[in-house]
Amino acid sequence: MRSSFPYKIPSAIPTANGELFIAVQGRFYWLYEFLEGTFVERFNKSRLAQPARMIATYHLLIEKSHLSNGRRHSDLFNRTPVLKEIGDYQVEILRRNRANRDDVTFVKESKILEPMLRSLDESPYSNLRRYPIHGDINPQNLIWKNGMLVGLLDFENVSTTNGPTIRDISQFYNTAFRDARAKYRLDLNLAKQFLLFYKQYHPMSSNEIRLIPNLMIAGFIEDFVYAFWMLRNDPERARGYRLALYSRAAQWSYSNRERIAEALLK
Repeated sequence: MRSSFPYKIPSAIPTANGELFIAVQGRFYWLYEFLEGTFVERFNKSRLAQPARMIATYHLLIEKSHLSNGRRHSDLFNRTPVLKEIGDYQVEILRRNRANRDDVTFVKESKILEPMLRSLDESPYSNLRRYPIHGDINPQNLIWKNGMLVGLLDFENVSTTNGPTIRDISQFYNTAFRDARAKYRLDLNLAKQFLLFYKQYHPMSSNEIRLIPNLMIAGFIEDFVYAFWMLRNDPERARGYRLALYSRAAQWSYSNRERIAEALLK
């Protein structure tokens, strides 16, 4: 696979004993060669073609290679674990005598997001082929050097996720194409241009395109819950504003599902 993918990816460096992983106190560790470069926070039209080609190349590769991670088909919207996590946090917060601002925001917004996530219909996705997709293609996982896209990082989800290739695209939309004037909105022009470039290398049906907005909604709700987990478990890196941002993005995407789909289909 590595020889067929013209981009740098993390690859384990063998130890002195020829092993790729070492176990320390029940945890596995590995080292890989440093991939030199930087990342692009936001994309404009001049940078769309390269990630579109890279993602399309990756999708063609996994479709042809018959890769299998031995997992059953994943919960497409990750609905069951996300709803459980929302419920657990709600109960914990309401049981405490005092709640901080982030707790209040979480309870308020999650009560809006929960029925939205429950309402998403998974049946239109039943006939789509599932693959061990990357699952987290976002600007910070793309390595650029001298204006060229040269590498892709963070393949950890490949071992746990089976999903349609459009899930990678919806994740990229959620992170790379936010409207400069209102980050909770998708920049429809950039999203459309990206898809046109992608389709030059990888086919995509109209039915698949129509499914992308629902995946975006589910992704934002999952990001909302993860943002709250970060506030609890890694406060130095967490950003409280992301709770409201992810919630608003999910709500905007939910209200504009048809508009997004129609824009992508034009």
